[in-house]
Amino acid sequence: MPRFWISAGWNFRIATYIMKEIIKKCLLAAIEKAIPDFKGDIPVEIPERKENGDYSSNVAFVLSKILKKSPQAAAETLAAAVSKTSQSGVSDFSKIEAKNGFINFYLSPDRLRREIAEILKRKNKYGFSKPEKPAKIQVEFISANPTGPLTLGNGRGGFYGDVLANVLLAAGQKVSREYYINDRGEQILNLGRSILKAQGGARYSADENLYKGGYINDLARKIKTGLGESEAGKKAADLILKEYIKPAVKRLGIKFDVWFSEKTLYRGGIYGKVTGDLKNRDLVYEKDGAVWMKTSKLGDVEDRVLIKKDGSETYFLSDILYHFDKFKIRKFDRAIDIWGADHHGYAPRLKAALKAMGIPESDLKIVITQLARLVKNGEEFKISKRAGTFITIEELVSEVDRDAARFFFLSYSPDTHMDFDIGLAKERSQKNPVYYVQYAHARIAGILKKIKNQKSKIKIANRNLKFLKAESEWNLMKKLMEFPDLLSDIAINYEVHRLPRYAAELARAFHNFYEKERVIVAGDEKLSSARLALAAASKIVLENSLNIMGISAPNKM
Repeated sequence: MPRFWISAGWNFRIATYIMKEIIKKCLLAAIEKAIPDFKGDIPVEIPERKENGDYSSNVAFVLSKILKKSPQAAAETLAAAVSKTSQSGVSDFSKIEAKNGFINFYLSPDRLRREIAEILKRKNKYGFSKPEKPAKIQVEFISANPTGPLTLGNGRGGFYGDVLANVLLAAGQKVSREYYINDRGEQILNLGRSILKAQGGARYSADENLYKGGYINDLARKIKTGLGESEAGKKAADLILKEYIKPAVKRLGIKFDVWFSEKTLYRGGIYGKVTGDLKNRDLVYEKDGAVWMKTSKLGDVEDRVLIKKDGSETYFLSDILYHFDKFKIRKFDRAIDIWGADHHGYAPRLKAALKAMGIPESDLKIVITQLARLVKNGEEFKISKRAGTFITIEELVSEVDRDAARFFFLSYSPDTHMDFDIGLAKERSQKNPVYYVQYAHARIAGILKKIKNQKSKIKIANRNLKFLKAESEWNLMKKLMEFPDLLSDIAINYEVHRLPRYAAELARAFHNFYEKERVIVAGDEKLSSARLALAAASKIVLENSLNIMGISAPNKM
């Protein structure tokens, strides 16, 4: 199978044998004959309508201006060139056509059969890539303040970050999962005040930003009385991290490589180095007793405070120190921050600060997750950590199980609001998408186990794949073949929500095949062998997709 290197942007390259890249290579060879110095992108997509091929490119629309031809004429020229060239990969197509300015590619039966053989060969590594030079990537997610249990919003960012890290690992990158602990500052003082009030040893006005709820009362009983606000807050934060946050993270199926304490940023030499460098660059000034940074000159809408007039450092300064540590100390090639909706306005100022330190903006990707609303019995549960009337992510996982929680949260793009329907998540029927996908895997496992237990003479054999000719078989093979394309795309664009969608589409393609064709055909050992191979390949890809999502692949249901 043809293999080569493709650019994936920002300092690393992905080794791949996926179909989109084979097509890009074929098109590039044809384009370079007419435009030797061509450097543009060659988009290749999978059309929704079958009459537009299995893969399609609109590159002719871009080239038409350069070639001074209509998009259709340019497409015809390229389609003819690709069809005639001896470039590796052409034999993978039964037809290459120009249609309405698009270049459409139709996979050959031989190419589809070879892919099934490849799946059976690579098994749990099918779809994975091996880069020429792996990038060192940090994915920082959840990072909720240690002032209370993890909520639905934390769970949404948690599942997204965990699965994105899995995809990047599948792309062969060096990935570190990190939780940033905000264990200093005003929120810790407020937590301490909340504990002191619950202990009855202090009084605060109703306007104080205190935390409330049963967990505050529990903590107040565990922490000795007579402490000051700061000490009580630190004790409470440590307990929350130990007794609430870390157990919840484990329950979610997430394992962090690093738990990074904000306090450590002020113990070493990073603080002095960064603040000194900013002063030397004439990027800070004093005003109204506070220290400001000239972020407005670096792309932000206004200047920002680094040190308040009372001498305390802002979250912004901590963020600068933290990212300096990421890029300059630990030498990550890429950092991906996954933040909640309430942090949307922080991105421009942080990128402005990184620019001042000589860190390219492209090296930091900030993903903002929007709010999640829990719906139960037609009513919304209100979430408020301060009021103490929130639903924790652990409670949700206990109610619907982790697999359902993961699948439902992952099904939405992080930039969209979502309603989590508890009733649907608990339903054990085809209406529930995660149940539908897992049932497809269990159904295949049952077929393969039955054949094995019966000690049948029918064996999975690649040499019999030529007997696969039914439309439902072709559709299933094509859907299986999309998996490497999908992982490669997500490693670049971070569209994790495409994974559960793909898994559901694959399950649908298998169920359709199963309902239309008998897997074991009496008197036809060769066809039965081929269909068993197709079923086994489907099981492999379903399991791989579920594993990357952190969802179980049951063998029976």
